[in-house]
Amino acid sequence: MKLNRPTGVAIGKLVLAGLACLSLVGCAAGSTGQSASPSSPTSDTYTFTDDVGRQVQLPTDIQRIAPSGPMAQLVLFALCPDKLVGLASMFSDSQFQYLDQKYQSLPVFGNFYSNTLNLESVLNANPQVVIDIGDVKPSSVADLDGIQAKTGIPTVFVKMDSLDAMVSAYQTLGQVTGDQDQAEALGNYISQTLADVQQKVATIPESSRPSVFYGQNDGLTAAVAGTTHTAVIDAVGATNVAQIPSGAGAGTASISMEQLMVWQPDIILLAPGTAFGSVGSDPAWQGLDAIKSGRYYEIPDGPYNWIDSPPSINQVLGIVWLANLLYPDVFSYDMVQRTQEFYQLFYHCNVTQAQVNQLLANSTLKQ
Repeated sequence: MKLNRPTGVAIGKLVLAGLACLSLVGCAAGSTGQSASPSSPTSDTYTFTDDVGRQVQLPTDIQRIAPSGPMAQLVLFALCPDKLVGLASMFSDSQFQYLDQKYQSLPVFGNFYSNTLNLESVLNANPQVVIDIGDVKPSSVADLDGIQAKTGIPTVFVKMDSLDAMVSAYQTLGQVTGDQDQAEALGNYISQTLADVQQKVATIPESSRPSVFYGQNDGLTAAVAGTTHTAVIDAVGATNVAQIPSGAGAGTASISMEQLMVWQPDIILLAPGTAFGSVGSDPAWQGLDAIKSGRYYEIPDGPYNWIDSPPSINQVLGIVWLANLLYPDVFSYDMVQRTQEFYQLFYHCNVTQAQVNQLLANSTLKQ
């Protein structure tokens, strides 16, 4: 990543305010910050080379940002929520249990890569930059150039296509936005969490690592191995039994109950709001040892699914949760404390113990 800033640019320090929930259904204001200021009245831009090699002239002092889509929205919300001048999609009522209600007033732009984009709304919001975040595609350069040509707004891409890429992505985003203190705090949390889990997993014998099935929809839509959607399972050293090709790159595949019976996973994880409430009494599921022994769980959800949907920063807390669930003797985390810490740092909300208990209601080890 190449940042050719003008000499003499001083990066301001991010001012972090203590954040508190207004109630159980809303949180106080997000973090605010001071970004870079030019060394002279004429030194107000610099050349930024993004992660697909495009050189873009950016302001040295960025205060108004448009996210390109839902992924960028989530990542940038953790870094600089008050610099977002609009959203790719509005947060739902259930998500606003964990987010400040003030963000309901932001305009909705839609996705810059689809026909949902409201160009008039974008131009009215007057962002200084459009930031795209995710994985590199063959069409990325052309797509980004197209957005910039259509809007007349500098558009940059930052690569974040894996858990390991999150830290470097936040380092880059901190430099671009000027919110370097918050970027460092986010990056440190991610790197320390991943390192701790990796170190502890290495001490667990292969024979003690369980097989896991992650089901969506009716429970028989498998989240398949080897995709970003199941990176949490890989990170904790478990084996995803769904070693099959996904459908159309979606990371999922429909399976039969007979196939699931053959796999006989040690642990079954079910997507939020899907089959968890019915599998325990459904005769079709009773041939599975994990169901009969009570080793099935609903993935915590709020404001995002802790394993995927989207596969992004929410997965970091998902790793902590799943490691604690599968290996409680090794990962003796205080999940209330860890959840509160994560929500304050990434979602700018101080969740109560009651809220955490609700999040984990169907997601903790059954005795």
